[in-house]
Amino acid sequence: MSEQIGVVLIFAGLALVVAGLIVGAIRGIPVLLGRAPAKQLRRSLALVAAGLLVGATPFVWQEAYLAIVGLGLRERVVEGSPAVVLTGWDRDDYSFLAERPEIEILEMANPDVTDATLDLLTALPRLKELTLNDAQITDAGLIKLTTLPALEILRIARTPITPDGAKAFLDEPPPQLLQLDVSGCGIPTSTLRAWKNAAPSGKERRYVN
Repeated sequence: MSEQIGVVLIFAGLALVVAGLIVGAIRGIPVLLGRAPAKQLRRSLALVAAGLLVGATPFVWQEAYLAIVGLGLRERVVEGSPAVVLTGWDRDDYSFLAERPEIEILEMANPDVTDATLDLLTALPRLKELTLNDAQITDAGLIKLTTLPALEILRIARTPITPDGAKAFLDEPPPQLLQLDVSGCGIPTSTLRAWKNAAPSGKERRYVN
């Protein structure tokens, strides 16, 4: 089920619930006053029940899909850039990345991503956005990322990198790097500010710490 269909079903369900509540409010007053039988509320209850059923369909479908098929590779195009999302997937083999040089956006914020996994990224010359939050990469793995020629955005929040490793990386960063997220890594602000202030003319560097 596509995201668009899911959104339509959720809003349709909400509309039915609201309609049911409105009908119930209108017909409920005579029932409370004893001027009409309780069965007058059946239609409003039916609308509410139908709304809940329709609105819950996307969530039930998603859970059923994950239970049967699993959460694998997800691909999409973001503003013209081929993107691959691997965060939370149920696989452990990232080797296919070496055969996908067209990838420009990659998200694999998984605990099983290590320094060895990063060796595969050398086959992605167009990679410009990389998310590695919560991965088990070290200072040695971080240095490997300096060879990515197109990397502009890097997220490595809550990883085991150290202040010394971050400083070594930022002393000679990827040539195009402009945005960096090191939240939860304990990196001194002075290190990040020095990198930010050394931005090439006409470029603006940003960081999150």
